[in-house]
Amino acid sequence: MSPNKINLEQHLKMRIQDLGRITFAEFMETCLYDPDLGYYNSDADRIGTSGDYYTAPSTHPGFGATIALQLKTMWEILGCPKTFTIVEGGGNKGRLAIDILTYLSLLDDEFISSVEYWVLETNRRALIDVKSFVSNTANTDLSWEINTDIPPIENGVFISNELFDAYPRHRLQNFPNELQEIYVSLNNTDFVEIIDEPSSLELIQHFEDLQITLPSGAKVEVDLQGPKFMEKIGESLQTGFVITIDYGYPAETLYSRKYMNGTLFCYYEHTSSTNPYIRIGKQDITAHVDFSTLATSGERQGLRMETLMTQQRYLKKLGIQAFIDALRGADLTEKQILENRMGLLELTKPSGFGSFGVLIQSKGLEQPIGIDEIVISDARGGLKGLPGVTLSEDHVPIFQGKYPQYENLDLWPIK
Repeated sequence: MSPNKINLEQHLKMRIQDLGRITFAEFMETCLYDPDLGYYNSDADRIGTSGDYYTAPSTHPGFGATIALQLKTMWEILGCPKTFTIVEGGGNKGRLAIDILTYLSLLDDEFISSVEYWVLETNRRALIDVKSFVSNTANTDLSWEINTDIPPIENGVFISNELFDAYPRHRLQNFPNELQEIYVSLNNTDFVEIIDEPSSLELIQHFEDLQITLPSGAKVEVDLQGPKFMEKIGESLQTGFVITIDYGYPAETLYSRKYMNGTLFCYYEHTSSTNPYIRIGKQDITAHVDFSTLATSGERQGLRMETLMTQQRYLKKLGIQAFIDALRGADLTEKQILENRMGLLELTKPSGFGSFGVLIQSKGLEQPIGIDEIVISDARGGLKGLPGVTLSEDHVPIFQGKYPQYENLDLWPIK
């Protein structure tokens, strides 16, 4: 019986009955990426008020605008090449791509004419929105792939936002002098976890390479696929940068006593849980990113780590405050100002998106460049003639979500 004739939970249980057990990585991969029934391959709206979680691109177009200005800086660092390739990994329905390209179209003609934008996405349904945007984007070659085959990047940037957190994880537990893997099995018709020797020597080597001794009893997650994809990025990039934005930490923090139970979380209708064995294929399953291993993997293909900073610091260095300040000079009602201000502030909120990590790597630069020369934009210190940005109907109404009583009111209209 094929997976599309039964539900995903039944499909997984039949597989486990045949094999006796599977790794948690295989369980997670099936839940998220089954071609027909996986969470990321469905046509349900996962992002926004009606979905399961918010993302920075969905919160306010100021995120895409600041990234667009960062890309312009990187283009200038590379000597303003005639072809500047931007590859976005895990572009989903194209929200970030649309915001970046919309803002780029308002900037320097020479820059926008050089841009070649690629979206890599495994979900065929998600790419419909990206394709529909192509015809409305002037002076930009927007392409897409249905898989993770990265096009050659002679000069350019590979960028991702919340991509690596979704790679399948192996789960392990450290006992005195013994690292064991957590497998998924069945007890009658219920999913259960069992402990046994690691399924791969790579899992043991992972911690030896990091030179980390896990606390006794600690449960941890290990991503073996993400670092290999980072190596592919390094192989594809000849000269340019890699920008990785995600929630996570350096390995010494991620595998410390602070996270004795690991970082695995599930999200469903804006509610989090630590139970991956319910709502199979209908809830997101994710874990924090090990930025140390991503950086080391990139180094094997010539990627030099330039910095790892919080998204709060990153966006502030790029001039996000200028977009906030510009709201007062725009033709907006007081309610619209509050809506946009709250959306922009959400991007740097320390308890939210602001705590995300931003890893920047470079390759092929003739000489080292200081981070203050890389992470800077034309908006630093004020827009100075650059256009501001405001919420569109496609972005998440954070203000209305938190203050629904004001939905149909104009607050203190500007006179």
